[in-house]
Amino acid sequence: MRSGGSAPLVIRALRDAASVGDPAQWFRAQLPALEPDHEAEYRVEWLRAGRRIAALPADGSWHRLRGVADQPQATPRGATEAARPRFGYDLEFFASGTFNLSAQPIGPTPQGYRVNFAVTEGRMVGPRIDAVVEPNGGDWMRIRPDGIGEVDIKITLRTRDGAIIFEQAGGVFDTGPDGFAQMAAGTLGGVRPLYVTPTWTTAHPAWQWLNRRQGFAVGRVEMAALQVQVDIYLPTVQV
Repeated sequence: MRSGGSAPLVIRALRDAASVGDPAQWFRAQLPALEPDHEAEYRVEWLRAGRRIAALPADGSWHRLRGVADQPQATPRGATEAARPRFGYDLEFFASGTFNLSAQPIGPTPQGYRVNFAVTEGRMVGPRIDAVVEPNGGDWMRIRPDGIGEVDIKITLRTRDGAIIFEQAGGVFDTGPDGFAQMAAGTLGGVRPLYVTPTWTTAHPAWQWLNRRQGFAVGRVEMAALQVQVDIYLPTVQV
């Protein structure tokens, strides 16, 4: 970290004790606070035996920081905490998933418009996983009158090393204000946003760490092709 043309301040990251047992190695560092309107720059370097082998930004440039003054917070009567974020978190990219579906419309019901989307084929690939989706799961969705689809995903993953992992997820599939009527008429098309919260369960010893994680995924559904595309992240709260 550097400020005002001064020599860079080296801040050594320490191994995160919360990551014990995690196949990945996590490190954490705390940058010094900046006075309001003061500026500084920082970058992350990974050294091995004194040699730089990676950097963020990758081109060796610097991220810029600017100090801001704390804004006074109005405290509602009876409130004991300020209305601002209290917990930091890290967000690790886990995988990208692509799933092809077939649709089984059930129709308007007392619970909304019901449609089952079965997975015909799919794959999940990322830095820590390479898995195919078994064709025995899907999304048992209901679409509310306001066009919001309530996601109910249950699928099975088979990893390259032979692990069988059960995934389930809730979430929101936004078909638009007229989505209910369009779905009922069989005319829902276009590309629609999707937000889901997957969790995983497995007995495989190499994947026990995934039983403890909560995922967050964002993506889209291409209605004409009945294809789901999502990027999945793993948040870690800083306690």
